[in-house]
Amino acid sequence: MKQVILVLSIVWGFSLSLSAQREQPIDWKSDLDYLEKELPEKHCNLFAKKTNEYFLSGIRAIANHPEKQTDLQKALKIQQLLAQMGDSHTMLNFYPLLDNDRFLPFHLLWTNDGLHVLHTLPENQVILGCKLRSINQTPIPQIIDSLSTLFTVDNQSVVKTMVPGLIRSLQLLEYFGFADSSQVELSLETTDGTAVRHTIRSASLDRNNRVSVKPDSIAFYLKNERIFFTDAYFPDEQIYHILYNRCWSKELEAERGNQQKAEAMPSFKAFETKTLRTLNENPVRKLIFDLRMNGGGDSRQGSSYIETLADYLNKHPQIKLYVVLGRHTFSSAILNAMDFKRLTKAVFVGEETSGKPNHFGEVRSIRLPSSQLVVQYSTKYFKNMDEELNTLTPDVILETNFSDLKKGIDPVYEWVKKQ
Repeated sequence: MKQVILVLSIVWGFSLSLSAQREQPIDWKSDLDYLEKELPEKHCNLFAKKTNEYFLSGIRAIANHPEKQTDLQKALKIQQLLAQMGDSHTMLNFYPLLDNDRFLPFHLLWTNDGLHVLHTLPENQVILGCKLRSINQTPIPQIIDSLSTLFTVDNQSVVKTMVPGLIRSLQLLEYFGFADSSQVELSLETTDGTAVRHTIRSASLDRNNRVSVKPDSIAFYLKNERIFFTDAYFPDEQIYHILYNRCWSKELEAERGNQQKAEAMPSFKAFETKTLRTLNENPVRKLIFDLRMNGGGDSRQGSSYIETLADYLNKHPQIKLYVVLGRHTFSSAILNAMDFKRLTKAVFVGEETSGKPNHFGEVRSIRLPSSQLVVQYSTKYFKNMDEELNTLTPDVILETNFSDLKKGIDPVYEWVKKQ
């Protein structure tokens, strides 16, 4: 089944703000009237979680808000309403209204022992590796709760995926009352438990001007997280690790008619042939199929491959299969995880997924007439099991702490080695 999804992560550079490009003010009444009419008609079941009356009441409350609001405030109110409707694929893309120059210059990673600073500017390098405890004396859990109203919270994995990007926006912190100027005071904790306070100003941060935490080594799955798919055979342990990060490929791009773009992409058919050859030509005791960084795409190529792989494993029962899930496992990757549950005896390891087994998808979009902001919506509901679960929970929960991350230790691989 084909899944067209918006990646649920915040990119580090946004387009120029719409407010800088627009000459005429936004007619929000026109946009809200359009949304009120079009979204219920186009969405396959907008009122699965909340009623039509709830939606209409929310639209009217935004339209009739007594106080003067900025365009961003209006857009955020709309997104908070859409988030409450319960479909994580249906949302307003408010990001063009965010100012590129009003982001805090750090990147955070959420491990099982907190939010840690991975990258920042040289003048802030004292905070590298530190755990963030508060912003302007507001505890991080309180800020997380507020930011979580900007997306559908199916589970805590969604929160862990979304918050590290959203928390960098001064405009979002201002919206919730956590900031009121171009700088904030951070309260942090070093790896040895020492408390640190540091004032940081908004600034641009990219690969060319940032300093980073220096790990001793980088785990295989992180070293290759931007690659569509790859593999590694470890002869000493006789472990074959297949990393499947994108449900996409040269073949699928060509199928959509984008031949030129397809040429720059890897071939999944070639990769499938390579993996089966590796299995046939090497002694393999354990096979790791890693979906933890896969946010989706098109499930069909994975489903076909998993059927082939399941047939191979049925003929070679001595090979133990481990499927890795994580907070970034979403949409089509969930469907492929369900393929493994249906066709194999795999042991599932890792973290709970942000995606749900039964979920909305087949995303389309509309553009609001005045603001020109895009609203994406679902046109299909995928029901893969009778029970309604908010996440896929692995058989064995294995989370990464910041110390292991710095050492290049993958808790999943280390656990599989011991089995």
